[in-house]
Amino acid sequence: MLLLALAPAGAFAQSASPAETEAVARMAECLVQGAPDHWQRIYMVIDLPEPGATTGKVRYLAALASAGDQPNAYMPCDVRRPVDILLESRERQAPERRGWTGARLTLHADGKFELNYDYPK
Repeated sequence: MLLLALAPAGAFAQSASPAETEAVARMAECLVQGAPDHWQRIYMVIDLPEPGATTGKVRYLAALASAGDQPNAYMPCDVRRPVDILLESRERQAPERRGWTGARLTLHADGKFELNYDYPK
């Protein structure tokens, strides 16, 4: 099962904290429910207007094996729930990591994930 296999991908600089890993598992429950058949990767992209904001723009995309690498928009089980989980997990991040204005979550069909944050310059 995907949720049991969730593990951070080793190819990114900073490993996910236990709280982030738990948050991703909770988000994945909703994200995979609405995903199209035969998805290879699911993306959740969040853009916030400023650090600490609780609203912003979110996109959900899925890349299918048959469509090459071109992701297409889709609807998860609830458009707000995954975002709320990530924003809630921000409170458990170290103070120097809480000021992000963008987040990109990539779920792979094999259960690996990447969670990257963008910070203002």
